[in-house]
Amino acid sequence: MKRLFVLAIAALMVASLNAQEVKETTVAIGSLNAPAYTLTLQTDKKVVQDALEQRLKDAKLKTKKSEGFQASLGAVFQEIAPTPINFYYKIDGNSKSTTMTVCAMSTDLSANQQTINSNVVNFLNNFTQYLTKREAAKQLAVAQEALKKAQKEQKNAASDLAKIEKSTEKTRKKVEELDKNIKKWQDNIAEAEKNIRKYNAEMEKATGGKLPDAQKRVQQADKAVNEAEANVEKWRQLAQ
Repeated sequence: MKRLFVLAIAALMVASLNAQEVKETTVAIGSLNAPAYTLTLQTDKKVVQDALEQRLKDAKLKTKKSEGFQASLGAVFQEIAPTPINFYYKIDGNSKSTTMTVCAMSTDLSANQQTINSNVVNFLNNFTQYLTKREAAKQLAVAQEALKKAQKEQKNAASDLAKIEKSTEKTRKKVEELDKNIKKWQDNIAEAEKNIRKYNAEMEKATGGKLPDAQKRVQQADKAVNEAEANVEKWRQLAQ
């Protein structure tokens, strides 16, 4: 972000360095050919226009369309003259180059027009610096807002990371607890299997190995009894 801000300021400084010298010309205002001065800047027309409008607003000059110019008639513009003047300006250009044309004529015949013209030249020369500072202030505001958002995002990201780390730690502890339980269950199963083998061996020893045969004899006897009972019932019914 700092780099972007520096680049923006550098671009404005280049614009300042590329500003041409103020040139004298004449413009037609009504039936008059009035002395005027031009300044060309390698800057977007909209940027220049916005800056000049703000500059005149700061000087409390209100303008309106007049004779093909924006004009402030009968205005007191201390930077140009202490007495009322008719101030005219026009801005031509595009996104890469802009030419400002300014004309100021005193409404007081006793005023020194040459001094007014000289002050117009100074006004245009000073405008380049005004433009640079104004755009720098805009870029600074943008940079500060971007920094503020970045810092907020940094804080949120750190907070989210802390929550994830805390949740991860809880999960890790749960996994450790489950591992312990699994080990405990495995030990219990192993102990139970061991006991089963032990008691089977003791039962085998107690019966002298005859338990399976005895169980088989009981099953056979049960079967014989069932068959006999069935035959008795059969012949009982036939004998009736």
